[in-house]
Amino acid sequence: MAENIMIPETAVDPVCGKSFDPRKVKFASSDEKGVHYFCSTECQHQFDTADTNTKKGFWKRYTDRLKKVHCSQTPPECV
Repeated sequence: MAENIMIPETAVDPVCGKSFDPRKVKFASSDEKGVHYFCSTECQHQFDTADTNTKKGFWKRYTDRLKKVHCSQTPPECV
C-alpha cells in the first residue's frame, strides 16, 4: 500500500537557511530524525555527507533561525 506523505508548504534548508516551497523543489533526505528538505542538490549533498558534529552545527543554526522568526512575533491576545 502506498503511503501518503504530507509535504509542508514552506521549509527552511538546514544547511543554508533559505526558506522555500518544498513542493516545487524535490530535494529531500531521511534519517532517524525524519525527512529533511533542501533548496538544492548541493545543500542536500553537503548534509548527506556531513559528519555528526557538522550536522549538529547545521541544526543549531537552523533552530536559532526558527527561534528568531517565531519568537520575535507577539502572540495574539486570548479572547
